[in-house]
Amino acid sequence: MLDVFRFAWFAVRTFLGVIALVVTLYGALWLFVKILSAAPGNDDPGAALGRVNSYNARAAAAGRAVPGIPQDRSARCSDSGDAGCDRR
Repeated sequence: MLDVFRFAWFAVRTFLGVIALVVTLYGALWLFVKILSAAPGNDDPGAALGRVNSYNARAAAAGRAVPGIPQDRSARCSDSGDAGCDRR
């Protein structure tokens, strides 16, 4: 009879331990997301474009050919009639 209570106590402790582990992981992930969402306060959304323009300006000043970047893909695709344009 004592073994039944011992097993029941083991089952309850295990269940509560798993619940505590899940709640702890949930809280840690919530905190991690809150910290990460608050961290980037000085993002520059045009930073990559600025680096490309800077590189192109240096390349043009050095006399190297700079590849052109089409600004409007829809006009180019509609004129060419290429079926692959729809996938870009």
